[in-house]
Parts: sequence; structure tokens; C-alpha cells
Amino acid sequence: MVRLDTVGRLNASSWRSAADSWEACVHTSVLHTITSLDVGGAQVMLARFLGRIDQNRFSSSVLSLLSPGPLAAQVKHANSGLVSISMTERPRPRDVFRLTRSISRAAPDLLHGWMYHGNVAATLGSVLGLNFSPVIWSIHHTVRDLADEKPLTRQLIRLSARLSSRASAISYCSRVAADDHERLGFDPRRRVVIPNGTDCDQFSPAADAGAKLRHLFGLPPERLIIGHVARFHPMKDQISLVRAISRVLAQGYDVQGVFIGEGHADGPVRRAARDLGIDDRITTPGIRGDVADLMPGFDVYALCSAWGEAFSLAAGEAMASGVPAVVTAVGDSGWLVGDSGVVVPPRDSEALAAGLIRLVCLEPAQRRALGQQARRRVMENFSLSLYVDRHLELYATALGRRRHISS
Repeated sequence: MVRLDTVGRLNASSWRSAADSWEACVHTSVLHTITSLDVGGAQVMLARFLGRIDQNRFSSSVLSLLSPGPLAAQVKHANSGLVSISMTERPRPRDVFRLTRSISRAAPDLLHGWMYHGNVAATLGSVLGLNFSPVIWSIHHTVRDLADEKPLTRQLIRLSARLSSRASAISYCSRVAADDHERLGFDPRRRVVIPNGTDCDQFSPAADAGAKLRHLFGLPPERLIIGHVARFHPMKDQISLVRAISRVLAQGYDVQGVFIGEGHADGPVRRAARDLGIDDRITTPGIRGDVADLMPGFDVYALCSAWGEAFSLAAGEAMASGVPAVVTAVGDSGWLVGDSGVVVPPRDSEALAAGLIRLVCLEPAQRRALGQQARRRVMENFSLSLYVDRHLELYATALGRRRHISS
């Protein structure tokens, strides 16, 4: 059994075990199994993780169940192998054969599953392929109500609960995610909480970012920017944010909402803005490849999710960029911002507007100071380097247990 503290650090006895077994991590082969490499929280964290680990110690490869997706280039850039079994959404017998064969050929020392499909694939493929290496699961999702999930996802969660005791550890990216899944039958003895990590070198304050952002989008220099970065999805509840911005404007504050991500340029956000008569106060540039350059230009960041959010990558990136955040109380968003931002109830545009006004009405120096506080909080608790270190400690413990059992 693996036990870490609430932020994913090994406890004293586990740390001694991990330190004693660190040799087991030298030249270790790790196979990561994941649904796809489309853009999403878990996929992004996998790509960033692979880019940071020591390739002299870890030989990493990725098995994508579906066709890989746009993050495949980052995985390859990290000198990690990549294969796909090109399965369909509903597995076929030949997909199971391909999975088993792929894991048998890779013969990894350790398997690391990402998300439900990747977790189950790692466990079943290891058993059927007679590999029996330690398997670590990663879960990046909260489950407020199982009825919110698609029927196939509900089945997969139930199957995962039955298989969960076979995992060496289950790495949850938030404490709420761990609580939710244990309520659904996941083995509580496998719990490890390792929050998502932010690259604080890539996401950092820039004094001229605000002026550049206003110039890019043709905005007046005095207008405050409320930023949001995420694809459109009902779970993200971006319509509530549009309504909240409308309320902020009605209170006389000069603000602009900037929604970056897929599905906004000609979607529900644009339509809601038109219906509310604030079309000119909502900017929707679509997908951008320069988010790290744009984020420091926000005056306030808004996370408006209604459900499903476990540990927001975008909110952490905004905070690391020196931007204070208003977040809804979903997943571990409240833990993320701590006292460096504002937490409001989900699905409540009035409360969201009030939270935004609390930050918008601050003097610029006060907002900057709060942003600096937010950055320190991320650097000290939720950085990418901590994320990597915590996972490598987990690897060492799992491999050390295997060596102890086999000796």
C-alpha cells in the first residue's frame, strides 16, 4: 500500500523506502497508456511530465488507444516513443489483442495509466500480457453525480472501481476527485493526491503584456480584461460568465471579456453576448498557440465551471502569470487559489459578478500585489517541478515494493 500526504508527498516511512529503492528507478522503462493525445488536462500534464523527466533514468513510451491527436508532437519532442492501437470508442476483440501485444512487446518495468480508459487498459493489458509490472492510475476528473456522465463512462467508472485494488497507487489530481471516486467504490488504500503542476518559467508575469494584449484585440488602454481559457463545454458554464460580465458592465465598470479556446468564436458565448447586448465587450479569438504570452495581460482570470473540474490547469497558469483569479467552488479550485483570489458558488452568475467586482474595483497596485501572491502560491505548492518529483517518488515506491516482493 502506498500512502502519501494530502499534497502527494511520501510520509516518513514511505520516503525511507523510496530512498532505499531509488536504484530501481535507474534505466527504468515506463509505458504510459492514455485514451488519446487530444488537447485536455490529463494529456497536457502527460506531455509536460515527459518533457521534464530524466531520459537517462527513464525510458518512456506512450500507448494511445485512439489515434494520437495534436499533442503527439510534444510527446515525440520529449524523445518518448509513441504507438497507437487505433481502437474505436467501443473496444472490439481485436483491440484487446493489439493492446495485449503492445504491452507484451514493450515489457515495461512500470505502467502508468492516464484517465479511465488508460487506467483500465494498463491493468487489463498487463494481466493479459503476463507482464505483472506495477500499475499506477491517474484520475483527472471529479464526479458530482454519476448520472452526469455518459452511459459508457458510467460503465467504465464502475469497472474501474472493481479493478482499483489491483493498482499499486491511484494518483488523483485533486482531493475532491479522490473523495468522489472513493464514494463510488475506488479502493481508498490506493489514494495519492498529486495536484496538477504549472511551469512557472513558461507562465510568468510580463510588464508589457497588458499593453500588447489590448493592442492585439484593439481595446482601449484603460479597459480591464477579464480572461478565460478553455474550450466551450456545458461543464465549463461559460454562459454564466458572459452573464456575470454583463452585470459588471451594468454596475459601471469598464471591462472586456476575452474567451480563448475552441468553440467560442461562433458559438454559444457569442450568441449569449449578442442576446445580452454586450457583443462588443466579448472577444473570442478562438484557439491560440501563444496563451503563455497572453495570460499575463489579463487583469483578472475567471474560472466558471459548474461541475467536473478537478484541478484547473488554466487557473494555475493565470496565477503563475501574476493574475488573481475568481473561481467557482468546484473540485479543488478553492484550495488552488487559497487567499490569493475569490471563490464563489457554481451556477450563480450574480455571485460570479460580485466576485469579479471585488477584484476589478481594486487599485492597480493592489491587484498586482494579489497577483504576486497568487504566483507565490503556485510556485510553493503547485509547480510542475513538484508535480514531477511527487510522481517519481511514487514510481520509486512502487518499484521498491516490487523488488521487495520478488526478492
